Amino acid sequence: MAKTDQLSIIEKPVGSMKILMYLHKNQRATITNLLRRQDLNQRTTYSALGKLQKEGLIKHQNSKGFPVCKYYLLTDKGRAVAEQLSVVASTLAH
Repeated sequence: MAKTDQLSIIEKPVGSMKILMYLHKNQRATITNLLRRQDLNQRTTYSALGKLQKEGLIKHQNSKGFPVCKYYLLTDKGRAVAEQLSVVASTLAH
């Protein structure tokens, strides 16, 4: 992938940055959490999660016990990206 294409990892699908920032603040999330709190539709959410997993920015983990829930978490790489996005967001807010 060319260097100019690197940002496409978080630009598209549209919800990718929202998901990274949500996980940065909340440590983990289920699909339901993301759909309710990030104002994303189901197709966008699943598409973004798939791309973020493929790029190694997030991973999933099944809960123990019943009912089984799938939680999404940042990887070390994802945490580093989310921290930088947080810095940018903070800078823009001032």
